[in-house]
Amino acid sequence: MDEQERKKILFVDDDEKLRSFCSEVLTGAGYNVEVASSGTEAYGKLRESKFDLVITGMRIPGLDGMGLYLSTLKVYSHMKERFLFMTEDTCADFESQEVITRQNERYLIKPFDIKELLKKVESLTGANLSAFFAKYRDLNENRREERRFCWAEDCKVFEDGSLSPRPFTQTTDVSRHGMRLRYMGSPIRTASTMEVVLKHLDFRSTGRIVWSREISGMEAASGLSLLDPVPAAALSIILRGRKSFIPPLVSRETE
Repeated sequence: MDEQERKKILFVDDDEKLRSFCSEVLTGAGYNVEVASSGTEAYGKLRESKFDLVITGMRIPGLDGMGLYLSTLKVYSHMKERFLFMTEDTCADFESQEVITRQNERYLIKPFDIKELLKKVESLTGANLSAFFAKYRDLNENRREERRFCWAEDCKVFEDGSLSPRPFTQTTDVSRHGMRLRYMGSPIRTASTMEVVLKHLDFRSTGRIVWSREISGMEAASGLSLLDPVPAAALSIILRGRKSFIPPLVSRETE
């Protein structure tokens, strides 16, 4: 998208990881993105600035997703077709089922796929993302195609047989055969062999670093391909915790 054609999106959810991730993906796709952690904060932003699309969770603090939608329409009737709802449970969240039904499929059910998100956004904003998808189509072979779940847990990571774990390491997403790690210090060398321990999931496995990048001068992130897959019992813990799905990052990070 050209700068003058950049569409402005307000992304609303109380899950900080989901906000940050989707904001990063949408920004990479050429959108101008602002975020809010509650319906009240989002409503304030809507009163201060114009947005082409609002993407909101249903269960958010302050005004919930439907409350934000209805309150916005009282002041800005033109926003009626400019909301995209995210929900974890259609039966529980969509109490106003008739209202949502009239939204013509303008909602996403978590866990959702990154392409599903981008296609919905593309349709609702009128932006053409064909060039964006084409730019990254050759990376599919090296990226995890399986679903990833946001799971922020402190973990122990041992490098190449070291007895001391790397300090301040945390998972940011977990899938059946891989995970993303965030940690303090310089990026871990690609192809390094690591042992990872997730106490809460009762999981231990050896893996290989397939990509690494620096986030800031003090922090880095890496993708870890696991030798032993995450067992179904561990994934069920994540699902019971209702952790939001984090789609594969559309960037030069490949795993």
